Amino acid sequence: MLIYKDGTVADYRTFFGNTSFPSTGPSDEFLAEHGAKKVSVFKPHNRDTEKLVPVDPYEEDGWVYIVAVEPKTPEEIQADQDSKAAQARAQRNQLLSDSDWTQVLDAPVDRTAWATYRQALRDISSQERFPSVIAWPSKPE
Repeated sequence: MLIYKDGTVADYRTFFGNTSFPSTGPSDEFLAEHGAKKVSVFKPHNRDTEKLVPVDPYEEDGWVYIVAVEPKTPEEIQADQDSKAAQARAQRNQLLSDSDWTQVLDAPVDRTAWATYRQALRDISSQERFPSVIAWPSKPE
């Protein structure tokens, strides 16, 4: 657990090395008695359009934060989308590869159902919200 005390952010053991604590670390009461506050390295944000950036410690709502939320640049948003698309296509390609055997003439499956499934896999990149939201087709039984 990181804490803020006397203008410094550090692990609580740095400040209270000779004190035993439960596995959860010092309590809020203990920290308050010793002029310390918990530090958060996270703030809620929209991961699609915002990012966390390191900043000097600041207090808000009883916590000390060492990150702030900033908007992503258009280039960062595009890079994220490109990465998600590449991951989705890789997953799609693996599913296609795993089902190649279903298209062999003597495969003991409903080849038409499997062909439909495989076409739906190929079509995922044409879905309206791809790659943010993907409706993956279900494998035939």
